[in-house]
Amino acid sequence: MAAKTDPAKLARQARDLIEEYNRVLLDDAHALSAPALSEATQALKSLVDRLPQAFEQTADVLEMLASQDRITIEQGDPQTEAATTAAELRAVAAGTEKLAKNLAHPASALFLMGGR
Repeated sequence: MAAKTDPAKLARQARDLIEEYNRVLLDDAHALSAPALSEATQALKSLVDRLPQAFEQTADVLEMLASQDRITIEQGDPQTEAATTAAELRAVAAGTEKLAKNLAHPASALFLMGGR
């Protein structure tokens, strides 16, 4: 049974929205205010806060698929490759947790800034 919503489609939509954000930020730079940047940064922080869970859950599902013998691979053992990839995804999750912590201070600083 296929997923009701394609996870890859959702990830591509998120990617595309960040790309659009980058363009809008540059195109409208002179019209933006510190409060607008603060609000945007708070939303980005919220996004980054959710990334570790996304990578962890992807790793969990990959391991589940491997345990159900639902993965094939051209070379190597599917179980081993799935376990290695899941571990790498969990390492990425840890890295994104660090990114979220690193984003906390600038997000807080921007929250206190007003505009003129």
